[in-house]
Amino acid sequence: MAVDAALVGCVPGSVVVGVTAARLWDLPLPRRMSDSDTSIELAVPPGDAHARRHGVRGRRLDIPDTHLVVLEGRPVTTVARTWVDCAASLSLPHLVAMGDAVLHREMATSEELWQVLRWAHRRRGVATARTAWPMLDGRSESPGESLLRVGLMGEGVPRPVCNLQVIEGGEWLARVDMAWPEWRIAVEYDGVVHGGEDSRRKDARRRNLLMEHGWVVITATADDLRRPWVIAGQVRAALTSRGWSPTR
Repeated sequence: MAVDAALVGCVPGSVVVGVTAARLWDLPLPRRMSDSDTSIELAVPPGDAHARRHGVRGRRLDIPDTHLVVLEGRPVTTVARTWVDCAASLSLPHLVAMGDAVLHREMATSEELWQVLRWAHRRRGVATARTAWPMLDGRSESPGESLLRVGLMGEGVPRPVCNLQVIEGGEWLARVDMAWPEWRIAVEYDGVVHGGEDSRRKDARRRNLLMEHGWVVITATADDLRRPWVIAGQVRAALTSRGWSPTR
């Protein structure tokens, strides 16, 4: 593996960090990073000589022992430290998507993320991470859902409840990706890869059932991640029709 090759010959104390550490932890990254950026990020303690080789980005970082683990034989930053370090490379929506995945998979707690964030005062990306942290939601089940949620909130839509179980009169109706239950508004996210005909029929029946019980159901696709203002306008209009006001 490229990471193992990069570690060979490096000074003692070299640690896999940043986006490379995120890949080792299998955390979601923007496609541009997943597909094209193959350089290896390694860090050494301040004062040591970092690696200067093709395909390796050497850095000097202060990494306390509490921020280090060994993952499959490789020294790597903890999930919490990795998330904070990646804030220097990721946009706010993608940092939230990564943090959501961390919480959903129970790889770290919200408090553990916050503790590293507090430690990282004034480091690169910390302002983005501080903005992202209160937006995280471990109930989000996919990066697409996370990106859409951030996009909607950025357009002035109130924060939704993620993956809400809808129960009416003691009867379970459906689980919806994002919901504003007070106003009976739901957004369902259909990603790039969706199920076959049986799955589409099941989704249609579920949405029809929700609408029969007075819910407004709006469907978003992967294309809407590039234009969240379109779905946001639909959601705001639906919320307003049910009595929501931006000043509430």
